[in-house]
Amino acid sequence: MTFTHAAFYRAMNLGHRGSPVRAELETALLEAGARAVRSFQTNGTVLLDLGDAPDDDAADRVVRDAAPRLAERSAYTHVALVRSLGDVAAAIDGDPFALTRDERTYRETLTFVDGGEPLPVDLPWTDPRDLLDLVAARPGVVLGVVRGGPGSGGDPNSAVERFTGGVASTRTLGTVRRLLAAAARA
Repeated sequence: MTFTHAAFYRAMNLGHRGSPVRAELETALLEAGARAVRSFQTNGTVLLDLGDAPDDDAADRVVRDAAPRLAERSAYTHVALVRSLGDVAAAIDGDPFALTRDERTYRETLTFVDGGEPLPVDLPWTDPRDLLDLVAARPGVVLGVVRGGPGSGGDPNSAVERFTGGVASTRTLGTVRRLLAAAARA
């Protein structure tokens, strides 16, 4: 298998109401034309092997064609944001969080965004409650640092959607690193 792309589903929690189970998600993507898929966690992060056509258009088409199957089988109707693994790796090249990481850091995040306008704030930007820094913007992704603990921290997904008017889906830096490592081992 050669995984070349990842799909980051928005608001998916495998096995929960309104979301598919792992087998439904993987089957829908295979039926839509992927050669192989690997659902990478319960949060709707999926590796895609597109076979002989591993380009961005093919990846978008597979995810788009899987959407009606997911809606029919599990009532899941949110979107997925598709990125090449090369673009995902480039977003975290080096240590983009080095200047903002401190003892209050709870999570370092990547918020994938499609549509909308560019961020209208200068980066780094800190929310008024000092619970979120948006530290860098790369094509299709905004990097953030969340402070506070579970349920009390900043929300990069909401901030990016509010600022851009686009659709976003956020993953932690740890998830993204594990995703890239899994793709490299496949």
